[in-house]
Amino acid sequence: MRRTHILWLLLGLPGLAVAKVPTPTLTSVNFHVTTHYRVPRTVLHADLQAEASGRNPAKLAAMVNQDVSWAKARMQSVPGITWRSAGYQTQATGQTAAPWLVREDLAVQSSDPAALLPLMGTLQSRLHLVGMQYAARSAAVNKALRTAELRGLRRYRKQAQQNCAALGYHGARLGQVFINTNVVPLARPMPAMALAARVVPGPVVGRGGTERGRVVVGGNAYCEK
Repeated sequence: MRRTHILWLLLGLPGLAVAKVPTPTLTSVNFHVTTHYRVPRTVLHADLQAEASGRNPAKLAAMVNQDVSWAKARMQSVPGITWRSAGYQTQATGQTAAPWLVREDLAVQSSDPAALLPLMGTLQSRLHLVGMQYAARSAAVNKALRTAELRGLRRYRKQAQQNCAALGYHGARLGQVFINTNVVPLARPMPAMALAARVVPGPVVGRGGTERGRVVVGGNAYCEK
């Protein structure tokens, strides 16, 4: 997730002075500040595929639809599971023995890994498990990002005053302000996929880790006597 803004007015920051058209006598200082945030990855995502290959694409489509319907019935029986179709395709393979391939992708997720992992063991009897990964809740990420942006803007205002004071000036007006957000994923092995690939006597909950991000606020300030 990467966004860049040019802010001429910083809303929500009372008392913040913004420069108008600078005069030639003003001294401009360029600088930036960085703030970080962390959000726990609590939502488990799984990607599944139902596919069939052969000579008759109509029969293959019926087989795939049957497997998907079976999978949806199983998912509906587990509270807290959500899913969606992530794509459907029919393609020619160029192979003599099986010239056609029909496939439908399913994206499944739950904030309760203890419920999702055993379900994956059941679904793998007829569907292919492509992969599993944890992610942070979108609402939690957005909240953490907004908080980090406001914290960065306050630090930026304070740094502008300090920079101008170090140069012997008594005041500072902000010029252009850039806010750059950049999510930095935390790379780590995901044991949940291997655990879900075999039948277990009880629920197995993997560790989701943390999603980390940073906000860089940069630009310039005009120093005044």
